[in-house]
Amino acid sequence: MRAALLATVVIALAVAGSSAQDAGHSQQTCAIAGTVVDGVTQQPLKDAVVSVRALPATGSPSKALSVSTDATGRFSFESLAPGRFMLTAAHDGYVNRGVGGGLARGGFGLRGELIDLAPGQQIDDLVLPLIPDAVITGHISNAAGKPMPGVTLQAMRNSYRFGKPQLYQVASVRTNKAGEYGITALPPGKYYLRALSTVPPVSKPGSSEAYVPTYYPGTSDRARAVALPVRPGEELGGIDVTLTPVRTVVVRGRVVDARASSPGSGAEVTLVDEEGGIDSSPYETAADAKGSFELRGIPPGYYILMAQRPSRSDKDQAIWGRKTVHVGEVNVQDAVVVISPGVDISGRIRVDGKTNVDLSHLTGILEPSENLAVANFMPDVGTASVKPDGSFVFHEIPEGSYRIRFSPIPASFYMKSSAGDVLETGITIARGQSLSGLEFTLSPGAPRVKGTVRKDQQPAAGVFVVLIPDSDRRGEPDYYRQSVTDLQGRFTLRSVPPGDYEIFAWEEIERAAYMDPDFLQQFEDLGKAVRLKEGDDLNLQLEVIPASE
Repeated sequence: MRAALLATVVIALAVAGSSAQDAGHSQQTCAIAGTVVDGVTQQPLKDAVVSVRALPATGSPSKALSVSTDATGRFSFESLAPGRFMLTAAHDGYVNRGVGGGLARGGFGLRGELIDLAPGQQIDDLVLPLIPDAVITGHISNAAGKPMPGVTLQAMRNSYRFGKPQLYQVASVRTNKAGEYGITALPPGKYYLRALSTVPPVSKPGSSEAYVPTYYPGTSDRARAVALPVRPGEELGGIDVTLTPVRTVVVRGRVVDARASSPGSGAEVTLVDEEGGIDSSPYETAADAKGSFELRGIPPGYYILMAQRPSRSDKDQAIWGRKTVHVGEVNVQDAVVVISPGVDISGRIRVDGKTNVDLSHLTGILEPSENLAVANFMPDVGTASVKPDGSFVFHEIPEGSYRIRFSPIPASFYMKSSAGDVLETGITIARGQSLSGLEFTLSPGAPRVKGTVRKDQQPAAGVFVVLIPDSDRRGEPDYYRQSVTDLQGRFTLRSVPPGDYEIFAWEEIERAAYMDPDFLQQFEDLGKAVRLKEGDDLNLQLEVIPASE
């Protein structure tokens, strides 16, 4: 009897302990709930897919959990552990985005919004606005007014590379038999429309005319193209383009191997627009056994002529070269491109002060600072491993201009050049001339900038906070820092090199538009000037720059 009573007590205690643990666990778990709405009409959206993914402090993110909204647009996630989460939402016919509009606004790419959940925190009132897709429609015809089927239409937006605009393609379609097109699923924003036709025009025998890439409203000059502002859910119709053929010429020349002044037989020859962007259309051919080449159908303009003979074995080095060519109204008869092996670039990194840092964790990276049309055809550039003594070597680097950086920079450190600011100006490699003796210093005490952004006296979530260097360094991407505010409007910018900056908080901004001087000039009075010294830890309060209507 006594033994049975003792067993009953033990079981009761165990059950009580388990219940207490369950109660304690339930007090620790978190939940996220809210509503997905149409960002224009504010009506709830049924069957939107909402996903949440835990982001551990270390290791890879966990698998995403997804739910569909009900008829009232509601969703919920329960029994979540405390921590940091990424929340996103998607629906057919809408721009996928995250909490506070953090998705698909173009400034920082497609990504969700971070949510920090404290133990036991229950969020029940999130509102996720999804913006309806926009559409551009129109008609493409030739100079005689006849429809042109099979023409490619590209909707393009500006990105900025070293302070210079570069167009990139967002979407593309082909015209139908009636010359009509419709580009759908476009996020709101400003677009440039470009028409490309591979069909030769009907012309007189012996004529050398061709259609060239044409921007709306009807120009081959990118500087004269007109941007089309597209609002959420708008169908922008009547965007018609007429393609007019232009006279073209032939570019002939030779590829020469610099190592023996011998013919560059078999070299791949490419001609690209000197101001070419991501989607520039190249002209390509191959050199014959004597190194000769011929490119036909080239319209007038300024070009970069490149030649490359790829490596034929592991021991054989790729050789490459380029030159600028002006194409006018007559054929170019003797364009010579000299190709040569790449050269080595070497140097050393030192650590400022007595701080013990394992430099072998660093990797050197060279990024071509040429326009992207050229950079895409340059031979691949390998990284450089940094040795424990700080020395590094880049091998077989082709001629051209480059930005140099090292990664990952340890927390609270920043990199600076020891002699001349190579990190700002970059380096230029001439044909056949190696570069040695580069010196850099890894310094502790990198400033940190944190703070909150408010709108109408309330925390502003999903706002793009950008720290922009002074005018002398605004063409240097490594001096920019950016972040997106969380649900409490908070942001943090780390490992900032000392110097003078302005900080801005945009509700909406196109991808890297802050690197465009003309764009930035509109907002100079809305930024906050900051001077950062080693060891600074600033805490700022910012007001959001609202999205333009």
